[in-house]
Amino acid sequence: MRPSSVASDGRSHSLSGVLPLLTGALWPESTYPRDRLPERVLQFGSGMLLRALCAAAVDTANRAGTRAPPAPAGRIVVVQSTAEGAPRARALNAQDGLFTLVERGLSGGAPLERIGLIGAISRALAADGQWNVVRDVAARPEMQVIVSNVSEAGFRIDAPFPGRLTDALHARFTRAPDAPPVFVIPTELVPDNGPRLAAMVHELAGRYDRSQAFRDWLKARVRFCSSLVDRIVTAPTPHQHAGLEATLGYRDALLTVTEPYALWAIEADPADLRTVFPVESATVVFAPDIAFYRERKLRLLNAVHTAAAPLALLAGVRTVRDATAHPLLGPFLKRLLFEEIIPATDLPVGEARTFAHKVLERFANPWLEHEWRVIATNQEDKFRIRVVPLIVSRALKRRLGDNASPEGLSLALAAAAHLTFTRASLETLGEAARIPEFVTTTERWIAILARDGVEAALAETARCT
Repeated sequence: MRPSSVASDGRSHSLSGVLPLLTGALWPESTYPRDRLPERVLQFGSGMLLRALCAAAVDTANRAGTRAPPAPAGRIVVVQSTAEGAPRARALNAQDGLFTLVERGLSGGAPLERIGLIGAISRALAADGQWNVVRDVAARPEMQVIVSNVSEAGFRIDAPFPGRLTDALHARFTRAPDAPPVFVIPTELVPDNGPRLAAMVHELAGRYDRSQAFRDWLKARVRFCSSLVDRIVTAPTPHQHAGLEATLGYRDALLTVTEPYALWAIEADPADLRTVFPVESATVVFAPDIAFYRERKLRLLNAVHTAAAPLALLAGVRTVRDATAHPLLGPFLKRLLFEEIIPATDLPVGEARTFAHKVLERFANPWLEHEWRVIATNQEDKFRIRVVPLIVSRALKRRLGDNASPEGLSLALAAAAHLTFTRASLETLGEAARIPEFVTTTERWIAILARDGVEAALAETARCT
């Protein structure tokens, strides 16, 4: 749906310049009859990422399904389980599940903008006060997909989510044991998130019975699918939000701004998943093995973010976009990515370079306020998971004579900035701290950062490469 049709309708209801709230009254029934579609997806999490990926994918499938097979994907019931998410859940219900998705970015260097109204969400439920309703929804035979995004902190056995998921599945087991299989698709940025969630649920299932019946049912009727999500979504500034609402002609508390690029890779038997979740597209990939997509994103996007964040923050650079335009950080990002990270991976070089060019274009997106301070959250854990394996791999390839960047200056400078920023010791880098040449180079960079500052260090890497 184009924004002009919404804006004209909204302005006709405006009183004295006060914009109306987005509600179901603004949904054009010609798009698809959303109120008549069954609820088929239970979604734990109400944040921007799932709105920009899961809800957008279901909405696209619903639009296509009204015109030709396969059937529409149905609607999503959102479960809000944190105090932080309560305002979002209230807004979803006040807006009849609707929100506006604004895609803004660069494509081949040219500006690209798409604006649409997303109608895939039916309602939001609060886990604390409406858990019995959540259990009822989970037990319905037509509810065959459960999606989660509860953050990495919530993806552990002593956090609320695994226990709640187990209880919801137990409700399905007790009330509809012969219902069709249910696919559980976690999207948290955790390696092998499907098997890890399965292990937590199976352990917690022991609380419900000692006869193994529930655990046997879980093995037979629940498919835990690893998945990988890749889309940069940021909250618009108050000024941007107000400007977009003025253009649209209505108020939208859930207005979601994202980049045009999107990827959701789900590890499952494609034929089985298509029958219950018909959202496959150019941006939603079903595959028996998603290791390639996971490694590509982890090393060529996440690792670059994590490696560069301390340098950018020490240099006083606020956003990723600002870093790409910085006279020293911009070239550093390119050297880090093309000369050191790509050679340290086992990804096909041609595909890796193509993706890396796309990453740099995404970083330069003039409409996204992607702040380094947000990226640097949990910096120590992220550096250990995302960057240290590249340092180790680079050292191994160097010993084997198979590394295009034998010095590794950029990775060592990134490590030095990381240690300076976090005030951590070299030992926190694990295996990388046992590589003598890397330690020597990193300690030299630490001294330069302390003596001359980050811009001097960046300038020296440019001279040395």
